[in-house]
Amino acid sequence: MKQNEVISYYNEIADKYDDSRFNNTYGRFIDAEERKVLDEIIDTDSDRMRLEVACGTGRLTNYATHGLDASCEMLSFARKRHSNVEFREASATSTGYENSMFDVVYSFHLFMHLDLDTINEIFDEMHRIIRHGGRLIIDIPSHSRRKLLNHRQQTWHGGTELDENDIEQLVKDRFKLKRSYGIMLLPVHKLPNWMRMPLLKIDSRLANGFLKKYSSYLIYELVNQ
Repeated sequence: MKQNEVISYYNEIADKYDDSRFNNTYGRFIDAEERKVLDEIIDTDSDRMRLEVACGTGRLTNYATHGLDASCEMLSFARKRHSNVEFREASATSTGYENSMFDVVYSFHLFMHLDLDTINEIFDEMHRIIRHGGRLIIDIPSHSRRKLLNHRQQTWHGGTELDENDIEQLVKDRFKLKRSYGIMLLPVHKLPNWMRMPLLKIDSRLANGFLKKYSSYLIYELVNQ
């Protein structure tokens, strides 16, 4: 899937995005697990310049000083949510920011929608705008899990899946993998609504144990070289 198609899709669903994705127990489960990781990785005091790429409606932008998205419609909601954040409408492959500007850049639910050529272009751009020793935090669905479950995504939405070795090969000579975090090992979407949130702590422990690579997706913390 090319970026312009992804942008058009999110422009069309911007006004329904939060309600449809996160105003339910499944969405709140994902949100809580992602925030747990960001709370551990990002220090909003020492990490002075923090950029969220593909910030969307601003669900996780409270960790950032700057937000970037290619969808003008999604940004309109983010701006209302975070008046203290500097937003920019631009592509992740060509942000327009200065070299070595950011201490931390994070991006969730973006790379899974893109082809490998576009992903490589984004890694080049992130390498440029993150200072030496700064960090890039991304997520991607687990290839190991999908292979185990014999699942193959039929559309571009979440169609790209990778494992840790794939990530290391893709970022070689630009970033070094520091650590990874598993998100959602249990089949939460198949559980009754009332059971989901009480299992949050258990799932977080399981997803970061020896079965981590079989989590639904993984968050990678990469250090700029």
